[in-house]
Amino acid sequence: MITLETMYEDAYGGFSPDYPLVEYYVDDEKRLMYARDYRVKTKAVAAFLEERLAGVERGRWVGLKYATHPLWMTVFYGLEMIGYKVMLLDEGATPLYVKNVVELGKLAAIVGVQGEEYPVLNIPFEEATAVQDGEPSSVAWEDTMCLCTSGTTGSAKAVVFKAGTFTRLQRTVRSTVFGSPFTTRSAESLSLEQMRVMMTLPMRHVFGFEVPHIFGGYGCTLVFPKNPGILEMVRTIREERIWSTYGVPALWKVIFNVYRNQAGEVSKESFREFFGEQFRHGLIGGAKVDEELRAFIASIDFNMGNAYGSTETGGCITLGFLNDVRSIEGPASYSGQLFNAHRPGVIAEDGSWQPQGIGELAVTGKNIADGFVDAGEFVSRQETAGELYHTGDIFQIEGEDFYYLGRVDNMILTDAGENIYVEELEEDFAILRDRAEQYCAVGFEGRPALVLAGALSEVDELVEELCAVNGALPHYKRVEAAFVSASPLPLTSKKEVDRKAVAALLAAAEGADTAFERYGLRKGGARA
Repeated sequence: MITLETMYEDAYGGFSPDYPLVEYYVDDEKRLMYARDYRVKTKAVAAFLEERLAGVERGRWVGLKYATHPLWMTVFYGLEMIGYKVMLLDEGATPLYVKNVVELGKLAAIVGVQGEEYPVLNIPFEEATAVQDGEPSSVAWEDTMCLCTSGTTGSAKAVVFKAGTFTRLQRTVRSTVFGSPFTTRSAESLSLEQMRVMMTLPMRHVFGFEVPHIFGGYGCTLVFPKNPGILEMVRTIREERIWSTYGVPALWKVIFNVYRNQAGEVSKESFREFFGEQFRHGLIGGAKVDEELRAFIASIDFNMGNAYGSTETGGCITLGFLNDVRSIEGPASYSGQLFNAHRPGVIAEDGSWQPQGIGELAVTGKNIADGFVDAGEFVSRQETAGELYHTGDIFQIEGEDFYYLGRVDNMILTDAGENIYVEELEEDFAILRDRAEQYCAVGFEGRPALVLAGALSEVDELVEELCAVNGALPHYKRVEAAFVSASPLPLTSKKEVDRKAVAALLAAAEGADTAFERYGLRKGGARA
């Protein structure tokens, strides 16, 4: 049986005792943690957690809610070592989110920020990582973990990976990334010890969780900046001689803007003079790359990989390098080629799954999440949704190349002929994250509408705030009405609000009149 011990050994165990694994700062003091130190620390943390969780049945879910930290993985693996399943939580989560995930996983405890209040036992992360020695009295490695999404537009979703699935996934991705000719080219003049990677994204994020396993397991030293500020990241790249890092497009843009502002002329030569000859590699994840960034990458001859995927697919379905001629000379929608051993296809108009063509991208294979958590119990993805994982994204597959065309359900075509993207509209009304248990944007009678559900307090005050937000939007984007439901909104198999089902309820003959309370947001919040 494969447990999380296999993942731990794969990422941290294959090195000599004096191999440098992690480099970080405590205030202004630089510290280096070697392989032997990391193993000692993990066992010490496990012993501390075992004591604090005395009386809690092993096999229960425990949350980990803390920002990226050099010792974050010692807490994760310490919990798994002593027999607890770990749910990775958003470190910036609201009390409503915490309440929802505690119920979702029937959490026994949360290892989190000292002083924060949770509805379950809070074990301070700071205390756990301060211990210096000790070993757990009993080791019983678990085989299950999950990554909990933010639940921005609905219920939080706990995506479960078994240890065997994630081990296979991280090894497949590692071999693909390091087997790429672009990665090889970026490190051709560097020794393994010089392939230093700067840590950025939250470790509870699928991409942020994978990087220490993919790069650290290859032998790259993981370097943590003093703080998450952009100028500190730029300093770290330059002074700590970073070879690679990773992040969302917005992060890369800001880093590159610092270079532009300080170096003046943009060129391959000035880029290497500014950042150093060793900074030759990077990864972007989770978003379509815009033309400006693509053109900039080409001008500086930087090996930038763009990984497309979702939490369920390990963040990895396609990988394309922006300095590849197919990206430079091809259409802006070019996403790359298949990786992570998925079997891909698109859903054609007749509903069939086809290996080529245009339609919703759907994949199958061994490197996909095993299921979800609901009320503390494991729910099999295959049993509830089938073998095919539907991404919700429209792709064109042409030969071995993949082209991203947009979301399946992310656009409202108004009666004025305007296209409105629902994710963008839901972000405009982000005040609802803390005010409603569920919300989404849908099209209703040719206009955008908001749909809210849950026990809402001070509805009239909330509607007044929604009217204010609505009035500040461009006229074509303004929401016609907000519909409030006393019943939960329907969910997809992925535990997200099912926008199509919600729109169908509104469109039903009696739906808008009886199932919802309607407030006219273009009419000062008047109830219809």
